[in-house]
Amino acid sequence: MFETSDLNTIKTLIINKSESVISLELDRAASSKRIKILKEHALEKKIKVETKNFKNSKTKINLKFKPSEPKNIEYLERLVEKKKNPVILLLDHITDPNNLGSILRSCFGANVDAVVVPKSRSCHLTRSVREVSKGSSELVPFVIVPNLKRVCDILKIRGFQIYGAEASINSQVIYDVNLKDKICLIIGSENNGIQETLKSKCDKMISIPINESLESLNVAIATSLIVFEINRQKKNKLC
Repeated sequence: MFETSDLNTIKTLIINKSESVISLELDRAASSKRIKILKEHALEKKIKVETKNFKNSKTKINLKFKPSEPKNIEYLERLVEKKKNPVILLLDHITDPNNLGSILRSCFGANVDAVVVPKSRSCHLTRSVREVSKGSSELVPFVIVPNLKRVCDILKIRGFQIYGAEASINSQVIYDVNLKDKICLIIGSENNGIQETLKSKCDKMISIPINESLESLNVAIATSLIVFEINRQKKNKLC
C-alpha cells in the first residue's frame, strides 16, 4: 500500500484509477475548495472517505492506494496486438528517478501506450519515481524486459517504425518525420545516449531543433517534446 498527500496525484488516481484507491482521508479542519471537490469526486466513484484529526497541521488530505505492478514482455505483446497504431517508449538505461518520474508524467499526458525498460542498469518504479510522476506511474503500463533489442525485433515484426532520439548529422528533425502510425521511440541515457547495438535496430534517428550553442536537453524534457509531437500528429490524422 502507498500513501500520498499530493493533490495532483490524488486527483489523477481518483478520476483515472479509482479501483486502486483504498481510502481517502480528510482532516476535519480541511476547508479548501479543491479538497472539497476531491471529496465529491471520491464519493462519486464510491471511494471510502474518512474524516479524522491529522497530527501534522500542514497535511489536510491523504490517499491510500494499491501501487501498480510492473508488466512483462507477454503483456506488451498482447497490448500491441489489440491496440491500433500504439506508441511504445523504450528507455535505454535511464537511471535517475526524477527523470523517469517526469517521463512517465509526460507519457500519460501524451497518450503513450507503454514504457519499456531493461531489467538491469535502469531505474524502476521506486517510491521517488511514483511521487515525481504525480500518479502517472499508476496509469502508464511499465514493462520490464531482459533485453531491449528483443523488444525491437518483436515490434518490427508487427509493423512498427523504430525511431532513436539523437542529435547527430544523420538525424531528421521530428517535425519533418511521419509519426502517425505504429511508433517505437528509443531514448538513451544523458551520459551515453543509445547503445550502438540498439541503435542498429532503428529505422531512423530523429532530433529536436535547438540552439546550436546548447549541447543537449535534459532527457525528460527531450522525451516530453517528442512524445507530445507524436501525439499531435496522431490527433491530426484523426481529424
